[in-house]
Amino acid sequence: MNGDTAHDSGSHCWIYDEVASLPLPSVVEEQMLVALRRVTATLDVQAVCEAVLDGVERVFGATSSWVMLHEPASHTLRTVLFRGRGADVYGDLQIPVESGIVGLAFRRGEIHFIPDASQEDRWFNPDRVRASGLRSVLIFPLMAGARRMGVLGLDSPQFGPGCRPTAIDVKRLEVFAAQAAIGVLNARLHQANRQERAKMRALLRRHRLLRREVVDLRGEVRSAYSFGPIVGKSEAIRQVLLELEQVAASDVTVLLLGETGTGKELLARAVHERSSRAARPFVPVNCAALPENLVESEMFGYERGAFTGANMRKPGRFELAHRGTLFLDEIGDLPLHAQAKLLRVLQDREVFRVGSTQGVKVDIRLVAATNQDLPARVAERAFRDDLFYRLSVFPIRVPPLRERPEDIPLIARHLALECAKRIGRRVTAMSDEVLDALASYSWPGNVRELQNVVERAVILAASGVITPEMIRLDRLPAALAPAASSEPPPRGNGDAAQPTRSSATTFAEAERQAILHALRRAEGRVSGPGGAAALLGLKPTTLHAKMKRLGVSRGDALHS
Repeated sequence: MNGDTAHDSGSHCWIYDEVASLPLPSVVEEQMLVALRRVTATLDVQAVCEAVLDGVERVFGATSSWVMLHEPASHTLRTVLFRGRGADVYGDLQIPVESGIVGLAFRRGEIHFIPDASQEDRWFNPDRVRASGLRSVLIFPLMAGARRMGVLGLDSPQFGPGCRPTAIDVKRLEVFAAQAAIGVLNARLHQANRQERAKMRALLRRHRLLRREVVDLRGEVRSAYSFGPIVGKSEAIRQVLLELEQVAASDVTVLLLGETGTGKELLARAVHERSSRAARPFVPVNCAALPENLVESEMFGYERGAFTGANMRKPGRFELAHRGTLFLDEIGDLPLHAQAKLLRVLQDREVFRVGSTQGVKVDIRLVAATNQDLPARVAERAFRDDLFYRLSVFPIRVPPLRERPEDIPLIARHLALECAKRIGRRVTAMSDEVLDALASYSWPGNVRELQNVVERAVILAASGVITPEMIRLDRLPAALAPAASSEPPPRGNGDAAQPTRSSATTFAEAERQAILHALRRAEGRVSGPGGAAALLGLKPTTLHAKMKRLGVSRGDALHS
């Protein structure tokens, strides 16, 4: 390093090359060491900048000084601290790194000396510099190795048009600027580290909260799938829950007997959740929904190439439920040939995939359910007697809703709250007339039908109160009219006990009726105050989408 200087032709600026390793005069050495100790003693960016400017004032006699740091996100140089003349002008300056002589010094890593600041036109804003009163300015890049941290600027009466900084002066400032850059880098790294630690602590707190939520939700799910949805205080339902509590902890087969819609799958899940297998799979199978020619492959699985389209091995429901619980719903609809194979699996605890002669051992707890009179099916030779006896280890009869009318108000309130929570509604009350109407109805579709009716009412209850006209039991077919007496209908075959009906009111139909009702009240208007969307608590765009999906037009509402 040679310590040479070069004059920038056509400008009022001197550029200094790297300065040779010149010895520092002992007179200023101690002052510099004190200043440098202060710079490196703190890990706060603002405090580092304070120490840097204290040092240049003390060691170099600066009357004005400033630190501008690089902001990578905006690619600018921002004034962090400014002292002396010009502070009121430059104290809050932020400039692009591509602009002005300050940006040039930063980009090139060069030391620039401007003997007369008022004559230099390459400032970001020359007029502001002239107004600031700055005189002879030295600009040093703050370099921590190859990393550009910013610039250090100072105006000192020691330098001027006739008194350029010597190589010794520049060497002192170079050493000081290098240490200042390292101090800034350390402070920024410390700040970034603190921010990352804070983020990590926040993430850990969030993680702990989420873990607690997961535990709580598991508890809610376990509650929901055990006795939560089986709401009631009647003696009939209490007996069911007592029997369920007694059998859940064992591994014996449970047979649930009850009409469609009485909640047999919820009870099956409750058995599973209260057993030692709760952490293992619960695999439900609706036997009535399985095509006869696919029963075996679905239940027991198949090997690759077992039949056309069997491109890979597929485990059956028994294998999927290994070490867990298999729930066979509507088991009375299982074909006879599948009943024989099911019996063998229950006896041997071994399944044979279709197309294989190699057995696979399975460990399952079986819960079965039916709405049929299985003894009658056995007498008709439609159900195997040996399978019936194998399943009937612990039968539980699930009473229909009409046999526990005192539970209907409790269930209706529970269903209304659940539905309101799910769709973001607030339901505050059900009138006594509503509860009386619900309790007097025979409910051939049981809880499932009640749920559909309540969901429709929740959609209509824009005010939060469910009233009789929202239930509209009078619109149901005559076969579904309220029971004429409190006597329960004759028991026997589950299917025979249910009046003929195409299906219970669906949620989609309930949505459709709710939208039509709201459109009628709003006289066909969708948007705006008092519009159908506002009445339903929906955004107009959401309501339009629902109307399109359900095939509802404003004309339908106005002419119905």
